[in-house]
Amino acid sequence: MYLAQILKQHFPSFDFSFDYPLGQKSYFKVGGKAEVFYSAKNRQEAIDLLLFCQRENIKFYVVGDLSNVVIADEGLKGLVLHLGFDELRLISAHNEELVYQADSGLKTSTLVGKVALLGASGLEGFIGVPGTVGAAIYNNAHYLDNLIGNYVKQVEVFDVKKAAIVQFTREKCEFAYEQSIFQKEPNLLIFSAYFTLKKLPLDQIKQKMQLAIKQRELTQPLNLPSSGCIFRNPKNNEHLKNLFPQFSQAKFIPAGFLIEQAGLKGVSEGDIQVSEKHAAFLLNLGHGKSADVQKLIAKVKDVILNKFGVILEEEVFYLK
Repeated sequence: MYLAQILKQHFPSFDFSFDYPLGQKSYFKVGGKAEVFYSAKNRQEAIDLLLFCQRENIKFYVVGDLSNVVIADEGLKGLVLHLGFDELRLISAHNEELVYQADSGLKTSTLVGKVALLGASGLEGFIGVPGTVGAAIYNNAHYLDNLIGNYVKQVEVFDVKKAAIVQFTREKCEFAYEQSIFQKEPNLLIFSAYFTLKKLPLDQIKQKMQLAIKQRELTQPLNLPSSGCIFRNPKNNEHLKNLFPQFSQAKFIPAGFLIEQAGLKGVSEGDIQVSEKHAAFLLNLGHGKSADVQKLIAKVKDVILNKFGVILEEEVFYLK
């Protein structure tokens, strides 16, 4: 209870939650409780808490909507900080170009819907991406071959070590497929992102969004808890091109395709199962555990390595 006492003492107006059911709040519905949880209502609250944790050597985690994480069954010690500020602002409108600033806590789907109604095009494919803007930037989320980082002008970052808000250009973010500098630098926390979008008639934008929604409904299991695609699509190579000539021109080969070809659809550990609809998804059938997820991931990776010589890498992040 020491952490609870010290936080309440130094931040008496903050409505902390203790023994917060973090795992059950996640999309995957696996994992234990957070010792302390708080959703920062603005930047200053987040900054005050982060600097306090650094000064007092308190372990902290910064999270979005918990859509792309696997939380340890034993839960998380320390402070779990959710960035709850979620405003959207028009920064500039010149000719056919629009620049919007979206706070880290804004849901990605909400961002897409709002800018679409304002006639801004580019993000339509991300309408079904779960989670928040901050997480989408952190992951450099993708829809098919389209990366969200392609539309980023700059990112507003709080550097905990420097105790300062700094601006990162798109180049400085080091975006790559499912990668960004923020995955390598835990002291760099995303507060907002600036997106450069193009003006387009609303009916055309709506048509693009409807196509993306239909594609997800047709190909993804949306009726059971999951963390979306568990594995990154591996880089293609000559061996795979020979095995699967239909992907001979592709830079990456779908992880779900390889898992399906290996006959792993429906395989399970406990209540965690490889989806029958999209083999890159793992589903929680009811009472799955984080340990089950990790066992099944290990099993799938082992089979794919032995069968195709491919090392699959996780797209999800482990919180432990």
